[in-house]
Amino acid sequence: MCGTTNMKNPILAVSQALISSLVATFVLLTSTQVHAEKVYRYEDGKVITYQDRAPSSRQDSGHSILNNQGVVLREVKSREERRIARKEERRKELDKIRDRALLATFTTEEDLIRTRDDRIGMIDGLISRLDDRIRILSDRLAVVDKRILMQEKTRGESNAQESFYAEQTSIQRNIENAWSLIDFKAVERSEVAEKFESDLARYRELKMNR
Repeated sequence: MCGTTNMKNPILAVSQALISSLVATFVLLTSTQVHAEKVYRYEDGKVITYQDRAPSSRQDSGHSILNNQGVVLREVKSREERRIARKEERRKELDKIRDRALLATFTTEEDLIRTRDDRIGMIDGLISRLDDRIRILSDRLAVVDKRILMQEKTRGESNAQESFYAEQTSIQRNIENAWSLIDFKAVERSEVAEKFESDLARYRELKMNR
């Protein structure tokens, strides 16, 4: 009886060792397979690199994620591509907001045209008033120049009354400022007209598609 027990123990010990070894091998293979499920591929210059971990943040030209059969699971864009994509997405959002605002603000096409004409009319009115101001200032400047010239004939060059020179400088500055404002408003008028032209075309398109 004792001999039988002693003969079984070595067999049992070998069986247990074999099972443990098989389990350890299975765990190791499973672990290796898990870690190898994804492969990261990226290109740095002309060198293509494959590795089992994501590239560092310094590598920013984008990369691909593959499975262990080499099939691409996902493409990760570069930082510049992501920036462009976000910018495009923002543009689309703004376009949607603009479309909703157009339809909510203007009931008919005539409303939009009337608003455009009112805006441009206000700018044209301001430019016209600035033109009148420049004409008045120019007339006043001509009078001051004449007075300075008359006094310089008798007193000598640059010897007219200081008040005349001060007024001359002030009028010239005001004329220059008026011209600058006219130029600014002319640019604004062009931008307003262009924007309303674009809005009108989009409004017609939206109404047609409703």
